[in-house]
Amino acid sequence: MSFWGKAFQVAKDVGTSVGASISQQANEIREMKLKLENYDDDKLLQVANKDGFFADSREKGIAFSILKSRGYSTEDINAHKR
Repeated sequence: MSFWGKAFQVAKDVGTSVGASISQQANEIREMKLKLENYDDDKLLQVANKDGFFADSREKGIAFSILKSRGYSTEDINAHKR
């Protein structure tokens, strides 16, 4: 196989791997959103304001977004920090 043939194959493999990773992350985010949409506002406020080592920034962002769609302002959400 020529140099360009190998280079093309490597690029193709990397692209396939990145595409699969993005797809997996999108599925995880969808599942997380479905789960969080079932939470009441108090629980979402806890998740959105969670700090520390185990705080998942994706989960916090989704909780924040759901609260915004339910009519909360950024100030309202941040006011519930402990």
